[in-house]
Amino acid sequence: MTAFRAFRLLGLISILLLFNACATSRGEMSLRVPAGAAGPSNGQTAVILAVSDQREFQQDPRDPSIPSLKKGEKFELDAEGRKRAVARKRNSYGMALGDIMLEGGDTVETLTRDLVATGLRERGYQVLEAGEAAPAGAMRLNVGIKEFWAWFSPGFWAVSMEAKLLIQIDAEGPGGRQSFAVPGYGINKAGAATEANWILAYDRAFEDYLEKQRVAFAEGGL
Repeated sequence: MTAFRAFRLLGLISILLLFNACATSRGEMSLRVPAGAAGPSNGQTAVILAVSDQREFQQDPRDPSIPSLKKGEKFELDAEGRKRAVARKRNSYGMALGDIMLEGGDTVETLTRDLVATGLRERGYQVLEAGEAAPAGAMRLNVGIKEFWAWFSPGFWAVSMEAKLLIQIDAEGPGGRQSFAVPGYGINKAGAATEANWILAYDRAFEDYLEKQRVAFAEGGL
């Protein structure tokens, strides 16, 4: 073997080892909720009292769309830590590898609050946090996160990254109580499961969610 071929082989091995380490380790990515345009003021106020992560994590789910975390004491997370978990990496055979967390202080709760607040502002509401002074007739909302996850499906020519949301919104105001279960779904088919491709799947899920939320709020008379 020539020195040049040996050098190329060593380089290839190094790349494969690096790729394997990235795939099996815990990763991070940053997600952003699309900025919606606030609608004309309707003179009403909405208070988002609470947003709670109600997802169920399983250790070895049969379906990759069910949230799961990488095994091992090093990767264990408490309830607060799981709020940052948004996806699970897999190899070309579909075997679960490392998980993916949100960067910085973001959680599924903060992103979901942004999604709901965006929809309310589009309807002309002033949106307040829990604890802020609000009029007696303000609408008050409790939000539960049923689904907020992305997963990987292998393919021969391309791989698929899919993301789905299901958000339960319970609202109470002068007009009474209303409940909304709003889904969202996005898929991105690409050559590799890069961070940018994971993000694109979520971007599409967010856009789909916001559109369905607009319809739900309009039909509910919010």
